[in-house]
Amino acid sequence: MAFAQIGPLTTLFEGFATAVGAGIVLGGFAAGIYRLAVKQPREEIEARVLVDGYFGGIVGALVSCIDLILRYGF
Repeated sequence: MAFAQIGPLTTLFEGFATAVGAGIVLGGFAAGIYRLAVKQPREEIEARVLVDGYFGGIVGALVSCIDLILRYGF
């Protein structure tokens, strides 16, 4: 197992993937809670769950990029 070494690029991809995954889960959950709170019909909530998850993933990716810039850009 001499080839299993983690470099800086692998660490960057791992952090980015974690941020996107967390954004998908938390964004979809937050959007679902919001849609329940404003009493949208269940069919509409179910129809929008995929888009809400993608939007959460985009937000997670943006937050990851902002964190990277703030940590290493200054």
